[in-house]
Amino acid sequence: MAQILKKEIREKILTTTRQALLEKDFSSINLREIAKESGVSLSNIYNYFPSKDALLEGVLEDTLREFDQASQEIERTLLSKKKLLYLNFDKSQTYAKTIMGFILKHRENLNILAHKSKGSKLDEYINNWAKNYARLEYTSLKLKAKGHKDILKNLPSEFFMENICGFFFSSAKKLVKKDLNEKELKKYLEEIFAFIYQGWEYYTEF
Repeated sequence: MAQILKKEIREKILTTTRQALLEKDFSSINLREIAKESGVSLSNIYNYFPSKDALLEGVLEDTLREFDQASQEIERTLLSKKKLLYLNFDKSQTYAKTIMGFILKHRENLNILAHKSKGSKLDEYINNWAKNYARLEYTSLKLKAKGHKDILKNLPSEFFMENICGFFFSSAKKLVKKDLNEKELKKYLEEIFAFIYQGWEYYTEF
């Protein structure tokens, strides 16, 4: 019974903090206000979360866990993939849908992480994740360039890969901030993916 009550208190603290983060930034969050709004004493909050950063990580724990899992899976896939099929727009759709599914599932947390975490340890989390992803993409292409000259005519520079990945993550960050329904969000994400894979050919025929 005691364990259930502890879980309920923890969830009450997190729910109150999440609501506060949807209204203001991490730097403006006051733990005394969280204590007052949640009905949990300040000293008890510190029993569950020793710092504001730990509290933010608690709010975002599901999203951060999936980010970490995705990092491991992406590294395993990119650095072991025998074919560069993900460079083909049509064959990359499963990959794109997986990313879109993640954004749709975590859009509220992603908005907090991207726009409300300034001043916290997670302030640069998405930017650093994007840079690491770009590095993995570049390393993957470089490793496979010699064996896939039929597909890869020119090896993109690391600078280009960092910027094209930056374009996607920057666009995604803006989208999760907007008040869009699921259909609209999917439409804009599909447009971003299409442009990344097809460039202006997606819009033109010349």
